Amino acid sequence: MIPAMSKFSRMTDVLDLYSEAHTLLTAEDIAERLNVSRPTAFRYARELSRTGFLANYSGRYGLGARIITLDYRIRESDPVLKTARDIMKALTAETGCDAILCRMYNEEIINVHHEKGYHDSGVTFGRGRPLPLFHGSASKVMLACLPPARLKKIFDKHRDDPELRELATDWPSFKAYFARIRQQGHYVSDQEVDKGTVGIAAPIAVPGIGAVAVISLTLSVERRALINTEGLAAIVALRANEVAQKLHHLADDEAH
Repeated sequence: MIPAMSKFSRMTDVLDLYSEAHTLLTAEDIAERLNVSRPTAFRYARELSRTGFLANYSGRYGLGARIITLDYRIRESDPVLKTARDIMKALTAETGCDAILCRMYNEEIINVHHEKGYHDSGVTFGRGRPLPLFHGSASKVMLACLPPARLKKIFDKHRDDPELRELATDWPSFKAYFARIRQQGHYVSDQEVDKGTVGIAAPIAVPGIGAVAVISLTLSVERRALINTEGLAAIVALRANEVAQKLHHLADDEAH
């Protein structure tokens, strides 16, 4: 008999099969891509449909409305997002740049909130879309804040990835690359994710917990020529620390 947690994990793997290119899947598609039997795939699809995570379109399955309700709930209940939202609004008003909040889930860096600035920054990775793991200011700052053991696992798993090898070809060099970013406290990217876009990111590092998210400012390369990026980096770091301190006090209040 499959352990309950293992079964749950495999069922969530079904949801990861969906993308812009794959919006409808049959049970046969699910069986083939997860390497499970057709009866198992049908069982997963039936259970996910029953709970609203999938919708059945005459034997072809798409993502269900339950996911939308969960998205609403996380926007209204996530303490990091709720704490950061107003500070990010103030940050966009202060700088005119877009402000993006990113968090890490497993090995994905996700844009979880986006405050639009006064100028089009050219960002294409909207809310919910994973960013490249080894490119961009948000991803690099998040990786720089990981414990060395976790960073080493990522290096070992992706050591042959061309994007990783652009940064370093061995573990000591990879570790040193991110140690420099961590020591600096921020990272400025130049068109690493979107052409024509500059990113400036700093971590939300909660005392006693560590980095729970990253705030990134984005602006066009044209505006960069007119702006002191190191000055913007200092502002981003200040606002990220403001969020971290509020979260720290919130945790203390709930503990008492």
